[in-house]
Amino acid sequence: MTIKEKLLILVFILQGCTSAPKQVSTGGSVPLLIETKIQTKDIKKSETHTANLEIILLPNQAIRMEVSALFGYRIASVVMAPQKIQYALHTSKSYVDGPFTARTLYPVFKQNVDPRLLWRIIHGQNPESADLKCVKDANGRPVSCVSSAVPNLPTTVTWAYEDQGKKRIEIKNQQFEMIWVFKSQVPFEPLQNETFVLKKPEEYKEISLK
Repeated sequence: MTIKEKLLILVFILQGCTSAPKQVSTGGSVPLLIETKIQTKDIKKSETHTANLEIILLPNQAIRMEVSALFGYRIASVVMAPQKIQYALHTSKSYVDGPFTARTLYPVFKQNVDPRLLWRIIHGQNPESADLKCVKDANGRPVSCVSSAVPNLPTTVTWAYEDQGKKRIEIKNQQFEMIWVFKSQVPFEPLQNETFVLKKPEEYKEISLK
């Protein structure tokens, strides 16, 4: 069974579908299935965690991430829009919904990884902002960024590019580091209405972000 087939089955299970799904209009954007892997390390605690991130990207509209540990153990299902996030944290049976901040994804990654930074990295965009200054290569791609948001705790982001969309990204500060490897990227079709809808599973505690 392919990764695409597994993700489609998982989406149907989470939504409790009882009718045939309809195809979503993508407005000309090509949905992508992106297979990645991350390793996070808490430097103070010397703790390291590894997870697989399977991403479905509808450019500039939505992102779905399925986060799993070794042997397919499910950690979280995450759906992001430009200004909103929803995720079901399967490890604690909690469901989170609302606007996002830099701390929103701490329960998923055990670190404060800014969702806005993840959004731009997944889109292949330069994440430069008022607080994040970046250096680009000859092709206009970011190769290194330094954040000044917390002067005594600077965060650096670096990129190493390979062929066929493969790349390695490192996010580091004095407290943690995250290594994010993009392994493959292929078109994802057919896209379903349920792909970017995440309802609260039964028995999950609901948390609303303000």
